[in-house]
Amino acid sequence: MNEENKVELEKKLQETENVEEVENNVNVEEPKEDEPEKDSEEYYDDINYQQKEETEKVKEKTRSVLREAIDWVICFVIAYVIYLNINYFLISAPGVRQESMYPTVMSGERVLVIRPWLAGDFEYGDIVTFEAPIDNKLYLDSAEAFPTAQYENYTGLTLFLYKFLDVNKTTYIKRVIGLPGDHIEIKDGNVYRNGEMLNEPYIREPLTEDQQEEYSDVVVPEDTVYVMGDNRGSSMDSRTFGCIPYDRVNGKVVCRLWPLNKLGAIDK
Repeated sequence: MNEENKVELEKKLQETENVEEVENNVNVEEPKEDEPEKDSEEYYDDINYQQKEETEKVKEKTRSVLREAIDWVICFVIAYVIYLNINYFLISAPGVRQESMYPTVMSGERVLVIRPWLAGDFEYGDIVTFEAPIDNKLYLDSAEAFPTAQYENYTGLTLFLYKFLDVNKTTYIKRVIGLPGDHIEIKDGNVYRNGEMLNEPYIREPLTEDQQEEYSDVVVPEDTVYVMGDNRGSSMDSRTFGCIPYDRVNGKVVCRLWPLNKLGAIDK
């Protein structure tokens, strides 16, 4: 091999070595180029984790508030159901919004009422509360034939709302004047029971007007009471709408609760 060939061979070998060295350098530097991208991904992963953690905290706080709100609602519903049962089956404390029992019970006062099945039989002079009836004169022509107060007939849901929740119910407060079988007659400004004139120191006016009503001379039917207000001149009572059935009487008034300076029993 001559000198020229040797020189060419050496050049080729040298070029080959340079190419391999460049390739090796490229291969070595490739991981370095990937490292910033890896670091960036880890950085974003940390941000996502923090956001997720904050989101979970917010969700947990929201769930806690909702649970507390639901607990309060459940407690309120239970308390209200208990109140409704006590109010319907045992006792109630209604406020008086009428002047018909003045001066014995005045508007703005509050009284304690015990349900009839707890209070026992009705007696003369008892102060009672009852459902307001409709006006008999709109439907009846003879108090002698129909001396009992008339009421709307409710059924189903409306009956439940009326009886249990007092929806569309008006309540009156009056005094028991007649019991079943009594002959009640109002004449000459006085009230007669079975022919005997009553002494009524509790009434506001000295005289009782019959108001020219048909129910001022009736015999009290079975399971009903004849009621009148103490403020006879401003009272719509059995003189107007007839005798009240037992099952429409809410209960007996046993004492006054408000105002506090008048707390105590109410005289008959």
